[in-house]
Amino acid sequence: MKIGIKLTLTFFGISLLAMLVAGVISYRDAKETLQEESFKKLTAIREMKSSQVVDYFTQIEHQLLAFAENPSTVEAMKGFKEGFRLMTKDFSNRDPNDIHRNNRMEDYLDTFFIPRLNAQSLNVVNKKSLRPLNLNALLLQELYIANNKYTSENRLNCDSLPQKFVYNNIHKKYHHVIRNYMLRFGFYDVFFIDNESADIVYTVYKEIDFASSLESGAYRNTNLARAFNGALSLDSNKKSILVDFEEYLPSYNLPASFIACPVKENGKIIGVVAFQMPIDNINKLMTNNNKWKEIGLGTTGETYIVGEDFTLRNQSRFLIEDSAGYFKLLNEIGVSNLRIQKIKTYHSTVGLQEVKTKGTREALTGKTANMIFEDYRGIPVLSSFMPLNLFGMKWVILSEIDESEAFEPAKQLRNKIINASIVLIVFVLLISYFISRKVTKPIKELEYDAYELAKGNLDVEIVNDRVDEIGSLASSFQQMQHSIKDLIHGLEDKVLERTQEVVRQKDIIEHKQKEIVDSLNYAGRIQSTLLANETFLNKYLPNHFILFKPKDIVSGDFYFATKTATHFYIAVCDSTGHGVPGAIMSILNMAFINEAIGQHKLAEPDKILNHVRERLINSLSKYGGQDGMDGILFCIDLQSKKITYAAANNAPILIRKGEVIELECDKMPIGKGLIEKQFRLFEMNVQKDDLLVAYTDGFADQFGGPKGKKLMYKPLKQQLLAFSSLDVKDQKLKLDNYFEEWRGDIDQVDDVCVLGIKF
Repeated sequence: MKIGIKLTLTFFGISLLAMLVAGVISYRDAKETLQEESFKKLTAIREMKSSQVVDYFTQIEHQLLAFAENPSTVEAMKGFKEGFRLMTKDFSNRDPNDIHRNNRMEDYLDTFFIPRLNAQSLNVVNKKSLRPLNLNALLLQELYIANNKYTSENRLNCDSLPQKFVYNNIHKKYHHVIRNYMLRFGFYDVFFIDNESADIVYTVYKEIDFASSLESGAYRNTNLARAFNGALSLDSNKKSILVDFEEYLPSYNLPASFIACPVKENGKIIGVVAFQMPIDNINKLMTNNNKWKEIGLGTTGETYIVGEDFTLRNQSRFLIEDSAGYFKLLNEIGVSNLRIQKIKTYHSTVGLQEVKTKGTREALTGKTANMIFEDYRGIPVLSSFMPLNLFGMKWVILSEIDESEAFEPAKQLRNKIINASIVLIVFVLLISYFISRKVTKPIKELEYDAYELAKGNLDVEIVNDRVDEIGSLASSFQQMQHSIKDLIHGLEDKVLERTQEVVRQKDIIEHKQKEIVDSLNYAGRIQSTLLANETFLNKYLPNHFILFKPKDIVSGDFYFATKTATHFYIAVCDSTGHGVPGAIMSILNMAFINEAIGQHKLAEPDKILNHVRERLINSLSKYGGQDGMDGILFCIDLQSKKITYAAANNAPILIRKGEVIELECDKMPIGKGLIEKQFRLFEMNVQKDDLLVAYTDGFADQFGGPKGKKLMYKPLKQQLLAFSSLDVKDQKLKLDNYFEEWRGDIDQVDDVCVLGIKF
């Protein structure tokens, strides 16, 4: 690396490191400060909301106790209980069986309540379980629910009925007072319950729990029943009981919570009054009337309450503001389809949205802390949480804001630091460049002078006008320049003399090389004349191809054909060696084959190979050599067209109807070998469109492909099969192209010879 670049990079590296350290420290400090301030804000909001929740529920308790202690409430309780008990007496003209059979509540349940309940609650309900067995209850439900002229939403406006009976007189006297009290303080409903029979003797809204029993029937296991029983069992330290939110069937399975206390007269319990808690008021309190930004919760912050069952006790901000995005996140984190459908149906998260986060688990164990973790949407948040033990209920309250929003100022600071760093980096690069250029300019001039000297320009002018280390270096170069001039003048004469000798030797070598190449070319032409020519082959094998690729000018592989009066012979053989030795062996092998057929009149291929092997052993092996060949010799009877063959080491293959069939061969060479048995004679029957192939090992042994490995025989057979349906000329072209593509830039390692005959 050049010194100028090194200097520039050094200045740049030092500056960059300083900026990185300063930037990282600034960003980290800013993030820590933001985190601390965010947690302080969330803690303040959490404390404020927890205080408001406690105050709100305390206020409701005070309202309940004041209501229960009011003399009018005591009188109303006594009156409703008495009126409830006198219903059958006041309607003594009604036959009890008729009341059971013809009660219009069944029509109300069938046509209005149950269809709406089933459509909304996702739970199919049997109407028989909803009907009370008490005649008084049946009469009151028929009069105030089934026969009421008001719709279910406006039923609370019915102060009295046209009929005259004791209960109606009490209802007319107190209903409007209780209703106004309920509406003033925003309760969902008010219940009067007989402490002895557990009958709900009065409600404002007259839902289907009106006049029902909390001791038996459909509502005995509801949280209202628990509130009633708890109110009757209060000790001296508690004046009321609050039960947590649960699905409440009469309210179409919407979550409901109840607060209840006993009503006493002269210290004796005469009944229980219960308020159904208003979810809307709790939502307004926790969501700040949907004005989260006003209390510092930004665009993603919220405060919420979670019950002991790990579900929300108020609406999720994200359901209110972006329901589509909220449901998409629930799907992504694997919330069950049933739970999502319930939230969509009720458009409420109260008692439905599960919040099993690290914060809720810690808070339910009694811990108060600030942490960062994933909330119920799977989004990382800053969370401030604490337990909220309210009237015996184990709740927790959490104030949270998305981590991305809380740290947005730190992110903006980081971006500013990056932008400023980029500007500074450019400035530092420019300064570094100018400083390094000033330092390196004389060095570059001296470098140029040295380069000219290295090229042989001994007349280059080396300027030396400096008194520093670079000036000393320039002086050394000047001395070297003079020394080189003297040395070169002495060497020039010697070089001229040696050059003339080299040129003379070069001419001799080139002449000898030309003689060798000419000899090889001539040998190649001789060998070519010994190979079967195409005219001869086409006469007896009109549908054939031969792929012949010598490694050198001459080849150890050869293909040979001849005929007698009755037979046509063709051989594909691989002689020992390649190049000139291989070519000499191939000529000798062809001569021995021709001798066996022409002079000795041997007709069968096995006898011909046996003769050739004997001749090779007698001619060569007696001197210790084991030269010979591998090969295949086919014989075609010109009359019967029967094909016989003998094969040494190389097995011919037959491709028939999309299948590659490897034919038999003898695993021994034509020459000296470990095995010297007699060659066997093989016969074959060919069919139309069969392809008979003989080949040497040069194709399969070629190195190439993406990993430089041997081709092997399996890919060769696959290619022959793939091309077998083509014309023989196209087969040869395809096979040659495949070989060359496989070989690529790698030298050919051996001679290649492939014969294909199509029938």
